[in-house]
Amino acid sequence: MSIADYLLALVFLAVGGGVQATLGIGAGLVAGPALTVIEPELLPGPMLAMAMVVNVRNAVADRQSTHVLAWKRALLGAPLGLGLGAVVLSFTNVKTLSLLVSFFVLGAVALQLSGLKPPSGTISDYIAGTATAFSSTVAALPGPMFVVFHGHRPPGTIRGTLASFMLLVTPAILLFLAIDGRFGFRQFALAVALAPGMFLGLLLGKALRPRISIDRFRVIILSVASLSAVAVIIRTIAS
Repeated sequence: MSIADYLLALVFLAVGGGVQATLGIGAGLVAGPALTVIEPELLPGPMLAMAMVVNVRNAVADRQSTHVLAWKRALLGAPLGLGLGAVVLSFTNVKTLSLLVSFFVLGAVALQLSGLKPPSGTISDYIAGTATAFSSTVAALPGPMFVVFHGHRPPGTIRGTLASFMLLVTPAILLFLAIDGRFGFRQFALAVALAPGMFLGLLLGKALRPRISIDRFRVIILSVASLSAVAVIIRTIAS
């Protein structure tokens, strides 16, 4: 990775981390498409590892708003999602993963902009855990699937519940990736080297949370994410 690529990755990670610190989702959604072009090995393992920085902040700061019952049910549904994700990853190469990440982004954007009302109830909490664990494993994108089921909740609840969920699920995903040979020393080193971008994201989130309209900001960020995803799809297919 060149110095220019490194600095560009830091910028995308800082913006993605700032969005996640504000909305509860966004690190992989905003940064993922660009990172697959800059350095494909940044997904999914390093991206998930780096996102732990923001997850710790959200889990602690929003602990009073965390929906504990939904969190427990999601954890019970997570093993199935992890298993399905492991199967998908075993048949996925770098080029396919780039497309997979981008289509996940576009699908998530479409769902969130469609006005679709999320399902609710006990079963949906289990399904949310399965879907979130699956999307985290294959594309480092926990947020979009989680928001499909919990988008109706207050921002603090989304931030705290998802962060608490990912703090327990991420180590399991990284362990599987390590066993599968997809998260070794190189990937760990990439995560450590680029982690400062997420700390910058924390500062950005601190500045954004009290100053910005969540609804308006979400539309802007999803639009940027969509353009990034389309660009990656075109570049991957053309290559």
